Amino acid sequence: MFVKILGAVLILVSGSSVGWLLGSSYLNRVREIKELQLAINIIDSEMNYGQVLLPDALKTAAKLLKGSTAALFLEASKELENSAGELFTEIWVQKLEKYYHQNNLLREDINILSNWGQQLGISSLREQKNINKKSLRRLEQQEEIAREISRKRVKLVRYAGVLLSLLVIILFY
Repeated sequence: MFVKILGAVLILVSGSSVGWLLGSSYLNRVREIKELQLAINIIDSEMNYGQVLLPDALKTAAKLLKGSTAALFLEASKELENSAGELFTEIWVQKLEKYYHQNNLLREDINILSNWGQQLGISSLREQKNINKKSLRRLEQQEEIAREISRKRVKLVRYAGVLLSLLVIILFY
């Protein structure tokens, strides 16, 4: 009897945990998009007002961010400094592919960042300001979409985890 109760509790806890983890991935996407917007704003300010070079602007952004987003900008900065003629565009696309597999962003979000990086290293300062504004607007749109999706799905996924684990308990016991 005790083993059955323990098994039921374990099934309930594990099912609930899976639901919570899946639900939090939607919320993490919103947070990550906000961090990326902050990073682009920091880089824009550093380059336009501080007249700082791109590797230093990337480092500044990395210092003010956390987690894998900070690592993305820090690694890109270091590799750009150590590169022997490699373009920022190539470095950025490499780092984005690695970053894509470590976070909750969708391919559309990564494409926005990829386009931003491809245009950033090869344009004038004035054009870069426009590129930053356009990229920020696109990220804001993605953030709104992500917020709407998370509003709809977070509770649903969390409750589904609990209810499915209860269904499994009922079926097996």
